Amino acid sequence: MQLRLQHILLGLLAGVFFWALDSELQTALPLDAHGQFGVSVLGTVFFATALAMLGEIGWRKAFGAAALIAIPVALLGWWASLGYSPTESLAGFMPFEMLALAVLATLPMPFAMAVARGGGLAWNDYPALFLHAWNIVVRYAAACIFLGMVWLVLYLSARLLESVDLDFLRQLLRQKLFAFSVSGGILGLGLAVVTELEEMISPTLILRLLRLLLPPVLLVAVIFVAGFIARRGQVSLIGFSQIETLLAMAVAAVTLISIGVERDDHSAVRARVLRLSAQGLALALPVLVGAAAWTGWQSVTAQGWTPGRVAQAVLIVLLAGYALGYAGSVLLGRGWMARLRRINIAMAGVLFLAALAWLTPVLDANAIAARSQLALYRDGRITAGALPLYALKNQWGLAGQSAYSELEAQAGDDRALATALARLRPSADGGEGDSAARAQLRRDLVLPPGATPPEDALLDAIRARAPEVASGLCASGEGAAANCALIEADFLKDVPGDEAMVLLHLPDRDAIYVLRQSDGAWDSIGWGSVVDAQGEPRFRVDLAPVIAAIKRGEMKVVPSGIMSLEAGGLRLLPLSR
Repeated sequence: MQLRLQHILLGLLAGVFFWALDSELQTALPLDAHGQFGVSVLGTVFFATALAMLGEIGWRKAFGAAALIAIPVALLGWWASLGYSPTESLAGFMPFEMLALAVLATLPMPFAMAVARGGGLAWNDYPALFLHAWNIVVRYAAACIFLGMVWLVLYLSARLLESVDLDFLRQLLRQKLFAFSVSGGILGLGLAVVTELEEMISPTLILRLLRLLLPPVLLVAVIFVAGFIARRGQVSLIGFSQIETLLAMAVAAVTLISIGVERDDHSAVRARVLRLSAQGLALALPVLVGAAAWTGWQSVTAQGWTPGRVAQAVLIVLLAGYALGYAGSVLLGRGWMARLRRINIAMAGVLFLAALAWLTPVLDANAIAARSQLALYRDGRITAGALPLYALKNQWGLAGQSAYSELEAQAGDDRALATALARLRPSADGGEGDSAARAQLRRDLVLPPGATPPEDALLDAIRARAPEVASGLCASGEGAAANCALIEADFLKDVPGDEAMVLLHLPDRDAIYVLRQSDGAWDSIGWGSVVDAQGEPRFRVDLAPVIAAIKRGEMKVVPSGIMSLEAGGLRLLPLSR
């Protein structure tokens, strides 16, 4: 009972903390946005790690270890945030920094728990580290499921009481302080119960099931390697989804191999087919990582670095360490499992250092990306319209803004660059400047042959919904492929009037926006989705050939439950619902 009370109280405190973050209390602190971000990271990491370790090592050691983890991580988060202009949504501009902070917060926990229970030398105890790491995953997963079930019961209870004119529970659930506090307490209770029933709720069953994936994943990897060799290293590029698929498969392979060798030889896979599958996957892993590196390098040489591509490169280097270590362990013969476990501990340290470097000037992805784009433009390898001006100014932190300022200084002698920059600047008078921007966007948008030019209200709605178009993205040089298209049609039969589907082929991603007209104004109603000719969903797609097909008139509006656009071998749906 004492353990449960400790978890519930800590969960309640965590809930109150997150309520304070969500309310105006945080803004009352004498801190700027950077300081508030640091406080947010401090509390989040402290409560998350303390709850994870409390049941294993007691509250004193758990609080001490959580503080030792949270304080440096919060300071690093605050330092990394200084590379961005202070705004209320600072975390939204730092996706990769947030991932690095998560790595720094979670990776030390198994080591801290092993040392707390086994002494200073236990940091190298692989069986203990393996068990602690997977126990944390299983406990949090089970506690979150419990939290979801409790909230479902509360919601249904509130609806039931409403049926007899008793509204107090619904009103109580709408109070944020109550919702956050109860959620924290329930999560803490769930973690406590799962910890008490450690023998019944353990990761063993999950790990045993995941081992069964080794043979099919090996089969896919072998087929890919054979095809990769047959095509002499040529990998088809479909947008940027190919490298993401390769990296995901490589991560899955590392995870499955680690699960296969388990914490010691006694617990590792024994069935011959599973053991051979683990060894074969370890030998195929270098080819998967090599293909990902080759695909990523092709993207970088063609379009330069972006923060996302820098993150991919870091992940490729990390996976290369696993791949070489795993393959070498297998090739050296007997004792390969023990060697592989040593590699896992060493790579955990490398991963920690990589996350640390990302949050310091040692690895400034925004600066790398900004310098790369400037170099590409100055070398004449990309046009002014292809420069990610919006991202430089608004998304790549102070380094991007500095590069943007350099381009502004250069624009006096560069008419194309001056035109691209002018599109990004908001109109001061709201009159002639807006008219010029609308006229330029009307010229840049690809329309089907014979289509009526879009009205001013629609152009204004597009500029508001997709600010990227203001950076000159839609402008294409002579002979270059178009980047933006607009289709007006009655896609949604249950919605009065026509809808507008806007297709954008961005430097680092593609997007489909859908707008509808209501009372003379155009409003955004969501994103478009894509399926291929067989009706299978496509989550990442290159819209360049679709835009080219629209420009040639090779398109038609066809029914798909709702009306959709068919062009370039793909079918684009205006709304997933």
